[in-house]
Amino acid sequence: MRSKIIVSTLISCGDKYLFIRQKEKDDGGAYRDTLHLVGGSLEENETLEEGARREVLEEVNIKLDEITPFDFDSDVLMYKGEMTQLVFLRYTAEIPELAGEAGSDAEEIFWIPKKDLLKYNHNEPTKRFLKKLGLV
Repeated sequence: MRSKIIVSTLISCGDKYLFIRQKEKDDGGAYRDTLHLVGGSLEENETLEEGARREVLEEVNIKLDEITPFDFDSDVLMYKGEMTQLVFLRYTAEIPELAGEAGSDAEEIFWIPKKDLLKYNHNEPTKRFLKKLGLV
């Protein structure tokens, strides 16, 4: 079984949290029809923090000054036609005002108030993350 490292960041602004809906591709990607944290695959020759910052800039056009490592998680599933262990390295970040726009892999962005987080369809690793943070 192969492994893939995913760096992702939960970005907050006040009591709102940023999520994306990924562009639909027919490549067998993970967690179709759910909202995602901003993030993606770590590239060769970049640090975890560089990867997390790059993914945020590419997907939602936000340049983060500070990010805080929070936790890790994993999931084993069929990914692009092969059983894969996805290893999630997760960060948090706060920005002073609402920002962002859909970029590379993002079809849409959503700033969701804390009180409405459970109204949306999140993937299982994101649900676990939100629970650990005490948000749901």
